[in-house]
This record gives sequence, structure tokens and C-alpha cells, in this order.
Amino acid sequence: MEGTLLRVFLVAAGLLLCPRDNPGVEEWDDAVNIDLQRHNDMQLKGEGKLDQTSSESSKLTGKTENETSEKDVAEWESDYLWYIWNTFSIISVMRFFRKYLQRNVQTDLEGTRIYPCRPSKVPLPDVETLQNFYVKFVQASTEKMLMEKDFLEGFAHDLFETMRSICDNDGSMGIEDFKMINEHDIIVYFTPLDPYSFCCALRNNLVSDPLFDMQVCGQIKLLKKEKILNGCPCQSANADDMVCLLHSESDKVKTKLTDAFDGPLCSKNTPFLSQTKVTRWFQATIKQAWAQISHKYEFELSIRYVEAPGALVIRFRSGRKIYFSLKPVVKFNNEAHFCIMPWSSSKGDTFWPLSLYIYEDRLLEHLAKRLPVNSCHNQTLEIAFFLHRRQKVLTGKTALKDFHFKTALIHLLLTKKPSQWQPNFATCRLQDLLSLVEESLKRKHLPQVLIGNPLAQVIELPKEISKAKPVNLFHLFKEDDCVYKNAVMHFQEMIKNAHMLIHEYVAQPTSSTKSI
Repeated sequence: MEGTLLRVFLVAAGLLLCPRDNPGVEEWDDAVNIDLQRHNDMQLKGEGKLDQTSSESSKLTGKTENETSEKDVAEWESDYLWYIWNTFSIISVMRFFRKYLQRNVQTDLEGTRIYPCRPSKVPLPDVETLQNFYVKFVQASTEKMLMEKDFLEGFAHDLFETMRSICDNDGSMGIEDFKMINEHDIIVYFTPLDPYSFCCALRNNLVSDPLFDMQVCGQIKLLKKEKILNGCPCQSANADDMVCLLHSESDKVKTKLTDAFDGPLCSKNTPFLSQTKVTRWFQATIKQAWAQISHKYEFELSIRYVEAPGALVIRFRSGRKIYFSLKPVVKFNNEAHFCIMPWSSSKGDTFWPLSLYIYEDRLLEHLAKRLPVNSCHNQTLEIAFFLHRRQKVLTGKTALKDFHFKTALIHLLLTKKPSQWQPNFATCRLQDLLSLVEESLKRKHLPQVLIGNPLAQVIELPKEISKAKPVNLFHLFKEDDCVYKNAVMHFQEMIKNAHMLIHEYVAQPTSSTKSI
């Protein structure tokens, strides 16, 4: 009885999971009808044979033989019904698993529309080969970049001082200082000249906000200091040569701050600083400064991208090039600043992204303290940087940046045990890093690592930042399909070339290392 109930349940499950509107179910119904027809035919033939046997044997046995014949028929029908139930059960189970597999295949096919190659693990060489590659080439490349950093720092100082003198005479904005944040990125702090000042405020990340989920942003309001007039002629604009008997020179003039609508570099009819206008002003200042000092250098300096304020390239006569960025920024506090990032919408011209790289580096240092000696986390990140930069030489500009790989690494450090970062795990961790970036690209979602992180208190992240709405660093890929496809192509080529590139580098003679 229990076996019969189990078979009934399997048949019912098969019918429920495979609805009639599915073409495969019709095939199953046809097969069942054929089996039933065969069963009827065989039963008729069996009954004929049984009748014939019964008539022949009746001459010998009579009433007892008829009872035996009926018993045989009943047993035969029971056996055949058992066969039918088992057939139904097997077919139902087969239909269930076929339906399940079809759904999985369909899901995989949908995923491969964008990602034709989605390996579960990125193919990489063994640990020994990877470490040999790191020592001979990645570290050598890092040393070369440090030499370029020293050169750029000296050149940037000369260019910076010239730009500062130009701005002081121009009267719109002033330049305070500059800082190298890595080997090829330099930030330049600028501020308005008297009587203007900046007031920075983070925006409220509302769901209805067009920039929601994109970045921690703020607006930079330009304020103007104005005198509070008391009606005395000595406060008029032409009162320089006037002697006032009511107010002495020691009397302080009261002032107030007002919104500077249409002030220097502000968006039209607003007191908010415009990224577009700042970009044009900064590029013009760079060109003027270079025109004044270019005679001292034996190379050319030019702007790479019009939309970026300070994406520059140095071209030597030998043909060698050095790419670097000079970026205008506004201080939010001593460890964060507002910078320029082109938006997909014109509504974002007055919304400035907040750069938190100092806090991110501080978090990375905090997490590294709990790792084993000579852990592979730095090696993993530097190899990813190397492969990414080499691929950019081949495929050109991409929206996938170094800080995306650094963010992915911090996510791994937060989720994996310290013991999993032993030096001999370098290959596994690099596979994890590249796989995480791959999956994040597929989903167009890479969360900013600081927002909502309980470690925010350890790194002294301001509450107004830590409590902001979650930020998706890949939000741009949801807005611009062309940029997304370019980033996916870049990354897929990088993954495809990684194994071959590493082996080719390692196979080179040691003497050629210096020329790379």
C-alpha cells in the first residue's frame, strides 16, 4: 500500500511540475496513451487465450477449473498494473529532472549572452611560476613607476608654482597645495579668493534622486562676504579718501555671508560650483603654465581627454610616454575631498563625488595587521594591477579602474580568514579576486566598501559618511551600455591573456628584465 501511495505521489508531482502547455508534456501523454492501448490489446489477447484454455480444460475439471482461471487473470492484471505504475513513476521522475536541467541550461544560456566565457576559476599558473613572475616583472615595474613618481613630483612642483602665480593674477580661484596620491595621480587643492569662500555639504541620498546609488556626493556652494551697511557715507564704494567723524578706523565693519549666484565658476543662476566650468578653467591654467615653462624641458606636454580636467601625457623625443593625471579638488576635511567625475546626466554638473581613498587605505592597513607574515594580499593586488594596465595598452581606455580591484580585494579581506592569505595561496587568492570582479561586472554591482561597514569607527570615518546610502561603484555600467560592453571586453581579454602573458614574461631571459 505504501509503495502504491509513493508511486501516486510521484505521478502527481510529475504532472504538476510539467504543465500541459509545455510541448514536452504532450509527448509524455502520447507515450502514456500508447502504453494504455498496448495494455488493452494484450488484455484482449490474454482473455482470448484464457477463454480457449478454459473451454478445453472444462471437459476435465469443471467448476474448480473456472475458479482457477479467474484467479490467474486477477493475478495477471495485478502484475500488469504494477508495471504500469512503475512506468508512470519512472517517466514522472525523468520529466521532473529533465525540466530542472532545462531550466538550469536556460539560465546558463541567458548568462552567456553577455559573458560567453564564464569559468568557475580563472586559469592561472602555479604558485611558483606566479611568484617568479611577480619578483622579476611586477616588482621591477613597481620600481620603475617609483622612479617616474620622483620625476613627476619634481615636474609637478614646477608646473604647480607657475599655475599658482597665474591664478593669483587671474582673480577667480586660487591654488593652495598639491599631493601625489599614487605613482601617476596628483591632486591640486583650489579655493576661491577673497571675498569668496566655499561651503561644502553632502547631499541627501534619496531613492528618487537621479544620482542615487552612484557615489557619495556633495554640492559646493560659493559664498560671498558682504558689508552690512549702516547708512553712513563712509561705507560707500567711493569713500576711500573720506574722513568719517562718526566711525574711527579701528571700528570693525560688520559683514554677512550670502549665496554668490552666478559667481566665479558657478553653474548658471545658482551659487553651486560647476564641474564643467572648473574643468575648462583648470585646463586653460595648465596650458598657460606650460607655455611659460616649456622652454626648460625637452619633451611635450598635452591633454589626453577633453572631458577630464587634467589627464596629461608627456612625450619624450625617444618616443617614450608617461601618462599621469593632475586633478583639481576641493577639501571636505583633512582626509577626504570632492573631485570631478563626468556624469551621464547634465543634472549632475553641480554634484561632486567625494573621494575616500585615504580612508580606504587606512582600512586596508588595519586589515593587513591581522594577516600572516609575508601575506599574499599585496602581491595579489599588484599582479591584478599589472595585468589590468598591460591590457589597457592593448585595448585602450576603459571605465574599469585600479580602485575597483582594490575595493574587491578589501571585500575579500573582510570575508576570508587570515590563514587563507599565506604566501603559498597567492594563486588561489588572485583567482578569487578576478572572479569577484568578473561576477561584479556581470551583475553591474560593486558596493563601496566603507558605507555601512562596522569598522568605520576604527578608521575614524565621519558619521555623515558612514551612514550614507549604499554606493554601487559600477552604477555607471547600468546607465551607459557602451561603456559597460567596453569594460566587459577589456576584462575578458585580460583574463584570456593572463595565463599566456605570465608564462611569456617568465620565459624571457633574466637580462631583459631591466628593459621592460
